Amino acid sequence: MEYMRRKKSFVMLQEQNHNFALDKTRPVKGYIKLETGDGQGAIRVGADNLRCFEHGSYIYKLLLFGKKNEKTIYKIAGDLILNSRGRGETYLRIDPADVDGNGNSLELFTIAIVVAVSSSDRREPLHPILKGDLEKEERTKAVRAAKQTISYDSYYNRYVLQCCQAIQDRVEMYDRTIPFKEDKTKASWRRVVNLGKFPMVSPGARYMISRYRHFIFGEDENHYLIGVPGRYLQQEQPEQGASGFVLWQPIMGAENYRADRENASLADRQVAYGYWIAAVNKQTGSIERL
Repeated sequence: MEYMRRKKSFVMLQEQNHNFALDKTRPVKGYIKLETGDGQGAIRVGADNLRCFEHGSYIYKLLLFGKKNEKTIYKIAGDLILNSRGRGETYLRIDPADVDGNGNSLELFTIAIVVAVSSSDRREPLHPILKGDLEKEERTKAVRAAKQTISYDSYYNRYVLQCCQAIQDRVEMYDRTIPFKEDKTKASWRRVVNLGKFPMVSPGARYMISRYRHFIFGEDENHYLIGVPGRYLQQEQPEQGASGFVLWQPIMGAENYRADRENASLADRQVAYGYWIAAVNKQTGSIERL
């Protein structure tokens, strides 16, 4: 990307979590205005209908995510400042040639997410609220120029599939594990401690694997399976299932708590550990519900 030439783009952010809406009858909305030129860059991030919290119990931050050499890279761009009506626009400066201070340029960052961060509990997972695709405008322009259709979803599916295949190609490097007494997937599982191999863009899952320092990888006849440590609690299910982690299974020894039953007590759910599992189709790379 030519950062000396002035360039502007506009990205709409899509709601991911309605729990932080100020007015529950309206959606949370947001946008990003990105401008680069003369070797400098700026981001304006705005939002509407976000709940404000007294005493700053939660603050909102803009995170940028990308990939470099199969490793997830990210940048905490800054805080989103709101007024009492849940609206706000924040201006943030960036260096487009070195966004994160590690030499990673802006073109490597493809996803923008506004998250709610607890100020009182550092162990509480991040809550993704808004999400946008920084590549979408460039892809749209390319489509118009070439008069053809490009699906970003299919691009992401191919990326996920390639990451899973890369793990499978070296599966003998990872220790075998039998995490479940009763396994609905009937899969063979490996424990992966190289977190850079994690194949999906999911801040919620990233937080949990960073906390427990591993994830599990398995396969059945039709799927690659990714398991993220976490209890049967809403705050520990990555993106509340929106990123594909919808099946939960208790670890061996925690079955008797039956934490996933509808009337399970909070005490049982807090002590029964397990894994949230997502399934990736081996042929298409699409994330499917088991």
